[in-house]
Amino acid sequence: MKLRTMWLALASCLFAASTANALTFVATTTTTGNRPLNALQVGDTITVGIRMANPAAVAIFGIGAGAQGWDNAVTQFVSAELNLGKYFCTNVACTLGLDNGVSYPNSDENTGNFLVGPTDVQTVAGIGNYFPIVQAIATTGRAGDGARDPGIDGVVDGGDAQFRVVFTALAEGTSTITFGTDPNPTVGNVVVLAGGVTEQATNAVLNITVPEPGAALAGFGALGFAVAAAGLRRRMSN
Repeated sequence: MKLRTMWLALASCLFAASTANALTFVATTTTTGNRPLNALQVGDTITVGIRMANPAAVAIFGIGAGAQGWDNAVTQFVSAELNLGKYFCTNVACTLGLDNGVSYPNSDENTGNFLVGPTDVQTVAGIGNYFPIVQAIATTGRAGDGARDPGIDGVVDGGDAQFRVVFTALAEGTSTITFGTDPNPTVGNVVVLAGGVTEQATNAVLNITVPEPGAALAGFGALGFAVAAAGLRRRMSN
């Protein structure tokens, strides 16, 4: 029985490993006043830094991915900067990796990084607001885990974001921003593996809420009531 249980556990682990997506988008955010994403205020700036990780070091031959789906009435897109690669580099100098093949009219004159503005945003049926952040493909797969890849600053092994996207909290409401792939055939965003096998990435999904001012005041009122009640109980017990 114990041996059977051990084999079942092993099979479960192998199945989990085989079905895990090779590519993961990891997002870090900073906001005005360091407010949490579920308690922003109108006018707050939301800066999102994104890096791509390949934890299992799978050979990746291609990537198509974008930023998508936000409600521009709640979180208005301001700008983005996209680095050129290399991605999943396999040597110390990071000269062997995938290159970003996206194309935008504007780029940084010093770094060559692509610059994205509001006029570059598309509206795609079934997705909503969208712009591509990376389109890379090669005949040679790159199996680096992504940790050493240069960021926007071009520094190898520096850990800087590879893509930086800025939004403004425009009005009360909720908005979801997704960074990564999408099965919608209009955008054709996938991860290409050995043998032409394709899969979706593990996306970074941000859920943003700008509550109504009344909700925040109600919260403060409830907190004040709780404090007052606690004080009354202490006086009664003395």
